[in-house]
Amino acid sequence: MRHTWIIKEVEKVFEELDAHLSTTAAISGLKCPDFCGMCCRKADIEASPLEFMPLAAWLYKTGKVDDFLTRLDHPKHGWCACFDPDAASKGEWGCQFYEKRGLICRLFGFGFRLNRENQPTLVTCKIMKCSQSAAVAKAGEMAISTPEEMPIFSNYFMRLLAIDPDLAVPQMPINDAIRVAIEKLYFYYLDKEEM
Repeated sequence: MRHTWIIKEVEKVFEELDAHLSTTAAISGLKCPDFCGMCCRKADIEASPLEFMPLAAWLYKTGKVDDFLTRLDHPKHGWCACFDPDAASKGEWGCQFYEKRGLICRLFGFGFRLNRENQPTLVTCKIMKCSQSAAVAKAGEMAISTPEEMPIFSNYFMRLLAIDPDLAVPQMPINDAIRVAIEKLYFYYLDKEEM
């Protein structure tokens, strides 16, 4: 039962975060370039297992966990196993499990970190900075005028930390984080299969 509660709580945080990010993006005009995925083309993305508990549960429930474990064993270029590097050529976005993506995946490009002066600073990519300079500037103005309304990385991390510190604290390569989430649910779903 604890696993079910954890998953529901993480999903609740993500729903609120998505609404928060949508509002910020709508006001600022920020948006990812169509079918970009460049932020996923990094082998050093780190995340926590807690971020991927909803994905792990979904993989078990849909019977796709074994296929996904194969993907984890053989990731393309060392990138996140959720990412399809050929998606753009098919007119698709790169994340094959977008609705179940982690915290870092949701926040990057649209979230803010606190700088030394405790002011929110947008964390986004070079592509958005160059192609959407007006929207990036507008997001910066919003951070100055209404800092309390910005989606701050640390605020959402603290919310996940409150759900389960043991699963939220360890930051590791994203594929390792997904694998740990899958392993944490193994016995829970094994028991369900035996019923």
